Amino acid sequence: MNTASPNTIEEIAPVYEALLADVITRSVLPALLANNQLRGQKSVYGSLHPRDADIRQLSALILGPDNSDAIEFIYSLRDRGVSLDDLHIELLEPTARYLGELWDVDQVDFIAVTLGVNRLQRIVHHFAQLDQVHAYDEKRRALIMSAPGEDHNFGSQIVQKFMTAAGWSVFTLNVADGEKVIDLVSREWFAVVGFSIGRSTHLDPLCHLIGSIRKSSSNPRIGVMVGGPSVVEQPDLVQRLGADGTAANAVSAVVLAKKLLAESLLVNRSQP
Repeated sequence: MNTASPNTIEEIAPVYEALLADVITRSVLPALLANNQLRGQKSVYGSLHPRDADIRQLSALILGPDNSDAIEFIYSLRDRGVSLDDLHIELLEPTARYLGELWDVDQVDFIAVTLGVNRLQRIVHHFAQLDQVHAYDEKRRALIMSAPGEDHNFGSQIVQKFMTAAGWSVFTLNVADGEKVIDLVSREWFAVVGFSIGRSTHLDPLCHLIGSIRKSSSNPRIGVMVGGPSVVEQPDLVQRLGADGTAANAVSAVVLAKKLLAESLLVNRSQP
């Protein structure tokens, strides 16, 4: 076998370096640039929030025969660059709201919407890793009522109907008497308390009541939802009242309640 001398290697090395530089210049660099451009396009695309088309597509999948298709679709959006928080706030809740709108105009019946909202709950369950939480089903307890001073309870009754159909144990009080509410939440564990607000003339008592609920609740991480015409007209009421969120209709209220329950259970589990 012939063995090259050091001088021969020194002579050949520059030639190989020149060939390697030529290959990198002609082949490798253009490929890397093209790949970076594609990744840049994907990054710009992925920086977008879920679109109306995504909401409609997920709604169709939710109402379809196979729930796994919906989960795979959400994974594809996550891979596109949408965060899980944005997926919930800007995809799952709007999808629930859209299903509620379809029900309002009689494009889908109550059974179909109930099936859809149950599937959305399972998706929240899946992404929140609630399988690790002991006795999860027993925690789906909600207290839903009209706000203090309200004369009508139709809105809260619709929310109660959908939450019951979605597997929640729902409690209510005919009149949101502050003392009765505080007594109930101090004795019973609730994941969420929800108030329907038709008018904005009794906001101070409701704000005080929400603060008292948080201080007295058996669940230290109880979620508080508010909804109704007044909240639609004044979205800042959620923050002003000290609530955790609002839902545009009864269907999206179920998904919001599931999210608040997940947050409560996961926070409580992480504490010693």
